[in-house]
Amino acid sequence: MTNARQYLQNTLQRIVDGGDLTTEELDAAIPDPLILARLEKDAWEELSHWADDDDIRAKDKRYAADKRDRMRGHIIALGA
Repeated sequence: MTNARQYLQNTLQRIVDGGDLTTEELDAAIPDPLILARLEKDAWEELSHWADDDDIRAKDKRYAADKRDRMRGHIIALGA
């Protein structure tokens, strides 16, 4: 799972830095999230919600900022 963890950390950081993610990209990188360890699964779920919530983020900038803050917590958890 090291590759999955590294991908998750890199992708979380990319979003924190102002980037984006599509569902297709996430699915291609991690096709079976059920095999992930708990911390990785939590991070994957956060990224999955991000990819699905583009319409909400477009309407509510505060929501996007809050989601990015949550991703910082996942980066810390995955680095532990």
